Amino acid sequence: MPRKAAKTKEGERPPADAAQEEPAPAPAALTEAEVGELPRAIVRRLVKEKLAHVAGGDGAEVIVNKDAMAAFAESARIFIHYLSATANDMCKESKRQTINADDVLKALDEMEFPEFVEPLKTSLQEFRNKNADKRSEANKKQKEKRRKLNEETPPQKGNDPADDAKENED
Repeated sequence: MPRKAAKTKEGERPPADAAQEEPAPAPAALTEAEVGELPRAIVRRLVKEKLAHVAGGDGAEVIVNKDAMAAFAESARIFIHYLSATANDMCKESKRQTINADDVLKALDEMEFPEFVEPLKTSLQEFRNKNADKRSEANKKQKEKRRKLNEETPPQKGNDPADDAKENED
């Protein structure tokens, strides 16, 4: 069945080639490879910070080839995948479905990276302490907000039928 051209204002038909036009292309979608990549800016910053530290201080300028940066990013991605798969195995052995920090620590030992365990435990504890402080501050603010709302809102005098009946009796 041939497709009829849509009518425009005042009953005119658009030119034949206008009806044949393709819609504007959609924004470029991420390829499968790009979805699995780590953010380049973060990888670059981490690599440069570590190499500058090793090179003799934070002010040292380190130049990293584009291909080397891609290799660092891909290596980190593969390591994360391997670590998460191993941690998932630890989780399954414990008959759980949610991976926790202990599973990751055990996975590092299993993968023969025990030198990462202590620094990770330290970082994890710092992270938990920082978040606990944030949570306690947020809870304090929430309680203060509730207290202010309760003080500002006087009790409402409602239209209770029982009150109306008492007034009528008097």
